[in-house]
Amino acid sequence: MMLLRTLVLERDNEEAPVNGALLCGFAVAQTASNFLVYSLDEEAEPGHSRVYIAVLRKKLERYFLSGVDSKEDLQVAMQVFKQILMLAAASGSRTSPMAEPQVPFHFIDLKGCRLPPARPEDHHSVIIKKALVMKVITLGMSAPALPAIESNTVIVPSIRFSSQMVAPPRNTSHPKIAPPPVDEDYVEEPVRSFVAIPESQVEASTVPFQVEQPEIELPKEPAPLEQESLLEMDSTLSNLAKVAQELTQKRRAVLEKEEMLEQWQARLQQQQNQLDEKHRELEQLHTQLQDQQSEVSQKAEKLAMMMSQLSGMRQHLQGTLLGLNQVLDGQG
Repeated sequence: MMLLRTLVLERDNEEAPVNGALLCGFAVAQTASNFLVYSLDEEAEPGHSRVYIAVLRKKLERYFLSGVDSKEDLQVAMQVFKQILMLAAASGSRTSPMAEPQVPFHFIDLKGCRLPPARPEDHHSVIIKKALVMKVITLGMSAPALPAIESNTVIVPSIRFSSQMVAPPRNTSHPKIAPPPVDEDYVEEPVRSFVAIPESQVEASTVPFQVEQPEIELPKEPAPLEQESLLEMDSTLSNLAKVAQELTQKRRAVLEKEEMLEQWQARLQQQQNQLDEKHRELEQLHTQLQDQQSEVSQKAEKLAMMMSQLSGMRQHLQGTLLGLNQVLDGQG
């Protein structure tokens, strides 16, 4: 089972980010540029997939994705991608690529590369045969790789932070209308197009910034066993997308539960503070009651002492009165 490399992207009018499958990354010394090719598992036409080409900028071991700045860079990137498609199509078959002027390039070592979320709308899209997607992925992972070219310009990325990842939908409700595919390895979409890709093996299409492309020898149809392997890889890609979506949903549920637990903890802490304050008030009241009880006890003791003294004075007064009565009786 092949382990696919993925990257996170954010689309307009969609709150949740989507996962893209990385096909390959390559560097062109002619333009001192790096390029990244990825797929969102979009089926433009039956048997054809839409892939995206973006500029990969490297600065101090940090990587960023952006759109192609000039038509010349796009022409070079499309020419190199065409060479990669021919190499991928020729792998495993006896058909060798046609001899034509080649643009020097090398595949990029993307181990440990972390990319901030980017927008597919800023990147150039191309339609290729669906069977070539896994071939390009296999070629990009098995071919020798070198480090990316360091960028000399100051990079100020536009980062949209997101902690969620979901799998891209296989079929959107309003897909873009792509031109009918021709019998070539890839067809460039007219949207955001700077260069023209050949419409057939004999003539090239007439669009702005037309670049004549040599004829490409069509690769032979894959053997039944190879076709079955490609279908199995495509099924694996779909299963990985579903697994990524399930993991994202579970992660979102865990985050929601953690947020609820934090809210409950804050409420419990607030109630605990209120109980502590009431406990302090009760302790103060208890202390006041003890002081008052002590005062009452002291007053009761004083009152009992005064009552005792009053009883003694009463007895003494009664004795005095009795003595006076006896004196008066003796004189009479």
